[in-house]
Amino acid sequence: MYNAYLKNTHDHLLSKIDLSQHSSVLDVSAGTGLLAEELILKFGPFDQLVLNDPSTKMLEVAEKRLKTHNNIEFAGFFAEKLNFPENTFDHIICLNSFHYYADQEKAMKQLKKVLKPDGTLWVQDWDRVGAFRIAIKLIDWLSPENINVRSLNEMKILLDDHDFSIVEQNQWRFRWWNFFFIRADLKK
Repeated sequence: MYNAYLKNTHDHLLSKIDLSQHSSVLDVSAGTGLLAEELILKFGPFDQLVLNDPSTKMLEVAEKRLKTHNNIEFAGFFAEKLNFPENTFDHIICLNSFHYYADQEKAMKQLKKVLKPDGTLWVQDWDRVGAFRIAIKLIDWLSPENINVRSLNEMKILLDDHDFSIVEQNQWRFRWWNFFFIRADLKK
């Protein structure tokens, strides 16, 4: 069931995203590198690809998975404490992870800080709407991790508050999950 979830969310993001080989890309919560592998096959290799995840075990899996690819860096920061220079990345990808960030305001400030002025933030995550809110409460109750799911409208407000403008958005369902997708550019 989890593999189907991953396939659905990755396929949706890959159908929306557009990257160039000359891009500097940050996958802010890269996990085991599955998405990175798909990004490299579809758009890469990149001038710079940074896979970030605070879980060292997940990053170890990602490093093994991607050992034959060049220009990949690995970092282990929490999204709220990204330690990259300002204006580093052309694109930041945040897939299936924003709801885990304990301090989402601080995380958004960090994403804005490390994104170049003409950069793009791609966010795809759970959408707290409809009956899915019940499932979210159950997941939150059972999970030892922080779970703070936003609705699409709440995410749009957060992005607007941090000087992002929405270029594209959509919502969809897969089985019992609700999702949103947003492409946001920094306001000029």
